[in-house]
Amino acid sequence: MAFREIDDGLWEIVQKYLPSTKPHIGRPRCDPRGLINGILYVLTTGCSWLDVPAKYGTKSTVHRYHLELCEKGVYQTIFLDLLRSGYEIKKIDLSHCATDTKDIPAKNPHEPLEGTGIQDGNCISIQKGDRPAMMAIKR
Repeated sequence: MAFREIDDGLWEIVQKYLPSTKPHIGRPRCDPRGLINGILYVLTTGCSWLDVPAKYGTKSTVHRYHLELCEKGVYQTIFLDLLRSGYEIKKIDLSHCATDTKDIPAKNPHEPLEGTGIQDGNCISIQKGDRPAMMAIKR
């Protein structure tokens, strides 16, 4: 799958959910748009973090920013906003979705999933405690 950088319309939506930049103490943070493009590059192409093009930042900076966005639940917030706002779904290619389940413990298949289910329009989100455990789109 060919990689395309984030366009201006989508960037306007995404940037309002990103964490604020650090105060001017020490080294300034890299450009958030470049970091997001670096993350999307890895997720779209399937390469490792070592192969992030230098124009998006160093591999460790891009990966650390990705982990920060995961911990703060930024991806889920952006995704839900895009679904709620009626974003042109043709720009979101759901055929190549990926999920990282390393933080979700394996459960006995005979035990029901504990947590709460939130249904919002076309999206179903299941949470375990205060952390999202799964998100699915209804068709």
